[in-house]
Amino acid sequence: MKKENSLGIRMWLFVILIGFAGQMAWSIENMYLNTYIAYLNFSSPAGQGIENYSTIIAITTAASAIVATLTTILMGALTDKVGKRKYFISIGYMLWGISTAAFGLFNVNSSRELLPIAMTSTMAAIWVVILDCVMTFFGSTSNDAAFSSYVTKNISNDNKGKVEGVLEILPLVAMLLIFVILNGFTVDSQEGVHDAQWDIFFYLIGALVMFMGILSFFLIPKEKEDKGLEREKQSYLKTVTQGFLPSTIKQNKSLYLVFLIYFVYATANQVFFPYLMIYLQRTCNIANTGSSFLTPFAIVMALALVLGSVASVIFGFLSDKFGKNKMILPVFLVFGIGIFLMFFITEIAQDMARTIYAAIAGTIMITGYVGVPTIVNALVKEKIPAGKEGSFMGVRMIFVVALPMCIGPFIGDALNNNLGSGYVDDYGNPAVIPTRFGYLVGLGLLLLAIVPILFYFRMNQKEKQIATE
Repeated sequence: MKKENSLGIRMWLFVILIGFAGQMAWSIENMYLNTYIAYLNFSSPAGQGIENYSTIIAITTAASAIVATLTTILMGALTDKVGKRKYFISIGYMLWGISTAAFGLFNVNSSRELLPIAMTSTMAAIWVVILDCVMTFFGSTSNDAAFSSYVTKNISNDNKGKVEGVLEILPLVAMLLIFVILNGFTVDSQEGVHDAQWDIFFYLIGALVMFMGILSFFLIPKEKEDKGLEREKQSYLKTVTQGFLPSTIKQNKSLYLVFLIYFVYATANQVFFPYLMIYLQRTCNIANTGSSFLTPFAIVMALALVLGSVASVIFGFLSDKFGKNKMILPVFLVFGIGIFLMFFITEIAQDMARTIYAAIAGTIMITGYVGVPTIVNALVKEKIPAGKEGSFMGVRMIFVVALPMCIGPFIGDALNNNLGSGYVDDYGNPAVIPTRFGYLVGLGLLLLAIVPILFYFRMNQKEKQIATE
């Protein structure tokens, strides 16, 4: 007999498949675009490299964050007002896939280049920034605004920890499959030979996302959508601005404290994470070249992602069993330890030992990196007022995306330019590679999270007392 709160196979398939496809696209946006911009610099003929690729990465991250936030605020409120999130999800995913595949058009090093325009690395990087904003608009509409608010609305509090645990490992699973199956398209066959097939890489992932958009037309549980979604009766403008009103903040104090906790975590993370892949490859000298798809770099990332994914699922189930509040400090502690260990990778001289150590440090860091949002996202979705899911997803984006991504990457860029090591590529282009001190600064910022966490515990205790009186 089916339990009352059971999600059902169709809902699980929807959450996993559509969530996974979205994370494949976000993995491109969050990690591989940064690496591709660096690749454009390091593989360019002498004098034609990007003058400061680290700053362009920071600008790319900030620009996409602003677009993502504005899109989620406006489109999230629209989904509350109009209803029928199914169409926002399905059509948005198809357009998201097309815009992701379009990055392959700017592969200046490929013999399969489709554009009849000769592009310099700087021109290609500028187009990547512009297209990133277009891609982000479709991704935020379909995923951050529609998909996230659909899940928030249609899944009970008893299942939110489990679902968030699964949703939070999907980015890791997506990155794992990319590193194991697709990373070879981004890898040069040998040192000094720049023959990576980035265009094929983008086309394959774009096609997957577009296919999932088509599939979602038939997969979204219609009965859940029809029963759960109530259309907003107030004006669209009021729906957009409601989450920013002082009266709304006053009525939902604990929710906004959770937002602050998330903001500190995300800002600390953004100091070093946009440069993570470049740090491992260029600063730590973990090789990512060769004829095999499983390079030492890919193995390090794969191990960290697999073990981190398992730990994340465990955190999700523990939060449902023992309470989400009890899991906040442990996951922050794990993340902090992982960040601290990442700082020392460059201290190890021997290649094999350095690779093994990086896998261990990366596993601990990734466990916390996914564990924190697993718990915090579950709290956010638990505390969002009923019927306001889309509107509050926009508010969430201010704290989780816009502010952290407009602050953290520029701190990281400043550290790289002032403390990073000098580097000269095969063509004689000078550049600066990421500094390990970004991890220490990120750790220092992470420690500030204890302030909103303590205030949240106090506020949560007061709310419990009021509820029992």
